[in-house]
Amino acid sequence: MPYFELDVSLVDVATAYVGCRTSVSRQARGRGIEVFGVATDGRWTHRQHVPAGENPSFLVVDEGRRAVHCVHGDGDTVSSFQMNAAGLLQLNGTRSSEGINPVHLAISPGRRWLVVANYATGSVVTLSMEDDGSLGPVQHILPLPDTPGPHRLQQRGAHPHQVVFDPSGRWLLVPDKGGDAIHTLRLDETSGALALVHTLKVPPMSGPRHLVFRQDARVAWCVFELTSQVLTAGFDAQTGSLQPITRTPTLPETYIEDNTGAGIVLSADGRWLHVSNRGHGSVVRYAVTPRSGALSRPTWIASGGRVPRFIGAGPQDCVVVANEDADTVIRIDAGSAEALQLASTGSPVCVATTTHPTI
Repeated sequence: MPYFELDVSLVDVATAYVGCRTSVSRQARGRGIEVFGVATDGRWTHRQHVPAGENPSFLVVDEGRRAVHCVHGDGDTVSSFQMNAAGLLQLNGTRSSEGINPVHLAISPGRRWLVVANYATGSVVTLSMEDDGSLGPVQHILPLPDTPGPHRLQQRGAHPHQVVFDPSGRWLLVPDKGGDAIHTLRLDETSGALALVHTLKVPPMSGPRHLVFRQDARVAWCVFELTSQVLTAGFDAQTGSLQPITRTPTLPETYIEDNTGAGIVLSADGRWLHVSNRGHGSVVRYAVTPRSGALSRPTWIASGGRVPRFIGAGPQDCVVVANEDADTVIRIDAGSAEALQLASTGSPVCVATTTHPTI
């Protein structure tokens, strides 16, 4: 796999934050959060190591308050960090998530609340976001319907794996891996209260994991972790409900070994959908039909590791992938079938970026 060589003359135009697993129970090799400068040509340079507690596993950037927030996977806390002018971090405080194994977080459209999914305890919570970039205590806890799925180990009850707002900001979607469901919630931006308004039940043992919307909010796609499929669904922005259309495999027909679907990202122009496969060690790229959102022409791109846990949009409209097992972060450029290694760091599981200039 090609690797970017460092050219010290290049100027950082963005900052990338990599959350890494650190715990012995995960056999992890990470040390915390790693901060990288992103140069004009996309190359990464390590700028800072941030001791960030155990398993700072998913991150979100609050650019308005110059802050980064992270959940501590397998634990019960959420931390906030302040960014300086160069994008470097300093701990700003830690709060309880009022649940076990917080796995995902999102900033509300009004930028007043941080919404967190507690995987193990099956709840979604809101924490207030303060003007100085710190977090207040949990304001509201919404337990999800505790309906176990058929998988005895992975579906013992509600297991929300993501919280994502639709493009209008009116609805909050929650893929529930344990309950084989995708829930639609409403957030009261004034009080921080959450309410369940709709649930789409999907086939048993699907394990919904992560979801992404088309920008016009008429179509959404959701990765099914346990069956390695992508659900294409229509979305009714008036009611917040999903209508399933079709399911598409994420694997080649010839692949018969174990695999779980992981991350999902739509290209900025809406033409390509990417999904990562843990086991197959690949990112599959689909062409997206403009009107219906149907997926076609899959291309599998080797990720350079068997466990590409995270996949997301990076600067310059590339796809960034964190290979947890291979200790690498890679990028896949638009239209390319080749992966380029950006960085090496222990047990990376999430990448968050800010495109603000850092100098």
